[in-house]
Amino acid sequence: MIDTDKKLLCIDLYCGLGGWAFGFLAESYDVIGFDIVIYPYPGHLVLQDVISLHGRQFMDATVIVASP
Repeated sequence: MIDTDKKLLCIDLYCGLGGWAFGFLAESYDVIGFDIVIYPYPGHLVLQDVISLHGRQFMDATVIVASP
């Protein structure tokens, strides 16, 4: 069950131009995208290789998408 008092968070791995992000932003999610290239991303972009990430970083995420 989702806690409705908490802001919804989407983690977007291999985010690219933000195809997933647009839909989640439209639904009032906070979106954090991870990629190794700077693109005009609509959410918050983090330049970091996903290989270096650890799952514990995303304990508060409502959803995680990955579409390489």
